[in-house]
Amino acid sequence: MKKRWIFAGVLTLLGLILLVASRVSVEFSDFYCQNIYPVITFIPSYIWGFYSFSVGEIVLYLFIAAVAVMAVVTVVRVIKWRGERVSVLLSCLSWYGIGAGLIFLLLTANCLVGYNRTPFSAYSGLELTSYSKEELFATTEEVIAQVNNYSQWIETDENGICKEGYNMKADASAAMEKLAEKYEVLQIYYYPQPKPVLWSEGMSYLDLAGIYFPFTVEANYNDHMPASSKGFTACHELSHLTGFIREDEANFIAFLACRESYSPYLRYSGYLNALVYLLNACYPMCGEGEYQELYAQLNDQVKTELAYRSQYWNQYKDTVTAQVSSAANDAYLKSNNQTDGTKSYGRVVDLLIADYLARQAEAAQ
Repeated sequence: MKKRWIFAGVLTLLGLILLVASRVSVEFSDFYCQNIYPVITFIPSYIWGFYSFSVGEIVLYLFIAAVAVMAVVTVVRVIKWRGERVSVLLSCLSWYGIGAGLIFLLLTANCLVGYNRTPFSAYSGLELTSYSKEELFATTEEVIAQVNNYSQWIETDENGICKEGYNMKADASAAMEKLAEKYEVLQIYYYPQPKPVLWSEGMSYLDLAGIYFPFTVEANYNDHMPASSKGFTACHELSHLTGFIREDEANFIAFLACRESYSPYLRYSGYLNALVYLLNACYPMCGEGEYQELYAQLNDQVKTELAYRSQYWNQYKDTVTAQVSSAANDAYLKSNNQTDGTKSYGRVVDLLIADYLARQAEAAQ
């Protein structure tokens, strides 16, 4: 039992050293994410990439079952060994300690260090500054024009709702590989295909569109949500495999991957999701009048799609599970230097506008 507690302590200490080192030194985080992280994540990513289903989801279910069984065994043993209850309890808890230490170490090594690296904007050459409402308006107008354009190229159902793009998973991986040719910092040994979660509606109840599972290094997405979100979300989760963990950066990388993709579906998904963030920023900054002016520029198909997406998520947003999950995610993000919590997803607007202004300046030269 003593050796087990020592082993648990060593695992926890290694995780703490790694986490503290990344928090106090950006240089360490950069070195780790560019040289160590790709190596240690390649093997699990490659192995589990052969399976079309989410291995991480199965591991999660098995973990929950194992914890429940161990809890019952612990209680039975404590009751049975009356004279040695403290010793038996400590012995059982030592296994929990090893499990917790291993989880913490893997989570830190495969995820948490990435929160403290140099932002992707530094590698993309973008200058992030405060923007005016005119610049926000102009960026949104450009995205609206692109959304309207690509809406003509996608397949829809009888209600005019977007269908998932043909071979979307392979296209998402290919899009990330293509983007990595432009940005060396996104180059990794292997981009696996993103995976749909088997119990995807459960993710909707948890207010989740996708999740990066660091223990198996898999990009998972909600297969139950509107198809127009799947391509963008798949690229978002794949971007975490590059060591860029902050949500605004993952959103921007996903947008770039979708925009540069050969797939019209991915381009539509990327521009549509960017549009949602931009419109959400426009209403409070530009006012209702200009917001309505922008919304009026959308064609009927895009308006139908946005209404469908709102209707879909509204049926889950007031559930207890969604509220608890959202609060937990907010606390998790804030604990990892994203001080605005879940609002950090929306900071992608800063990057979208910076990208727009950079392209405008380049075109003017």
